[in-house]
Amino acid sequence: MVLKPAAALTTALIVPGLVLLTGCGAEEPAEPLLTSGCMVSSPAGFDDRSIGQLSFGEVSNAQRSDFLGSTSTQRVDSLDDTRRALEDYADRGCTLTALLGPGGAQMLAEVAAGHPDQAWMAVATGGAGAGGQDFPDNVITVDFDLLEPAFIAGYIAATSSETGIVSAYSSYGFENNRGLLTAFDAGVEQFNEDTDAADDERVRSHRAGQIEGRTVSDTTAAGFDITAEAIEADADVIVPFASGAASGSLTWFHEHYFPPDEQTTGPEAEDAPADEPKRTLVWYGADGSETLGRVGRYVIASIVPNIAAGFQTTIEGWPQTGFAGELEPAGQQPEPIGDLLVRSRSYRGTIENGGITMVASDVPLSGVAGVGREVTDVQERIRSGEIELP
Repeated sequence: MVLKPAAALTTALIVPGLVLLTGCGAEEPAEPLLTSGCMVSSPAGFDDRSIGQLSFGEVSNAQRSDFLGSTSTQRVDSLDDTRRALEDYADRGCTLTALLGPGGAQMLAEVAAGHPDQAWMAVATGGAGAGGQDFPDNVITVDFDLLEPAFIAGYIAATSSETGIVSAYSSYGFENNRGLLTAFDAGVEQFNEDTDAADDERVRSHRAGQIEGRTVSDTTAAGFDITAEAIEADADVIVPFASGAASGSLTWFHEHYFPPDEQTTGPEAEDAPADEPKRTLVWYGADGSETLGRVGRYVIASIVPNIAAGFQTTIEGWPQTGFAGELEPAGQQPEPIGDLLVRSRSYRGTIENGGITMVASDVPLSGVAGVGREVTDVQERIRSGEIELP
């Protein structure tokens, strides 16, 4: 079998099934599996309880299932580091290199264009189909339409609020951040209309109508600062649409409710002063009530993208993890990109196609029962046309 000249980590195999491109006879010994899956996360990393962790789980499962022979990951903090990591994987001949998160989409487009015989993937970066970066044909895109979830998040945040102030923020580069913040505000206002609240009883979205005032750098420090500022303004439900910055919100909750002081450990340390409202989260990326440890008890709902469906819908034969549900049929015959067979060059998950799930948490601290019922009700009203998204 002839190796591709520049493919340090690949052989002339099409995965899955190790179908030889050379068409050799059945008696030929099995070739070693040298396909590789490489991932760059910018900037949240792979333990973010969100897109990064879910994507890492998919690639790890693909290796355990012998779909991939090896995996490699790099977490980066800057655009220059993103380019260097992507170029490193290009030089190493990774079969599939995925960029996760909103940072570095332009870097991916440029590096992929220079290596047209390798397969690349952009996960939650906001590709052209999402009104964002235009990628070359060898880049597979996996994106999620969060407009409806953002609206529902605003509605259930207002439902759950004790102070009458709720807060959402986004990070620079996050797909359609302007639309998401607008949809969140609209969800809050829909709740006010449904309850026919008097002016002095209406729930208010902190910095409603502002985009720049609610958009921050995608760093832990920036997420912590905007969370602390919103809570100082008496917001009691925080909704981050971010990657790295969302970790800053978690830091605030950890420091406030679980201070690292032996004098205050134990169940009583988890309770705020009696005159202080309980602060809660709507989490994006995974079921926060299950994945965020002790902070999970402050998560009233989660917006969960179906990363498994993204990988399985786009890449032929991607191993099933049991999370994807029923897949959309391929729009065409699978075609090769490098050593991969590709079912579809793009996937866009929505609530309607099962690509996103709103998960309500059983959180007694919220002080409000029936969040799941509210989620279902609002979804049905959107489907019927009674509610129009902004």
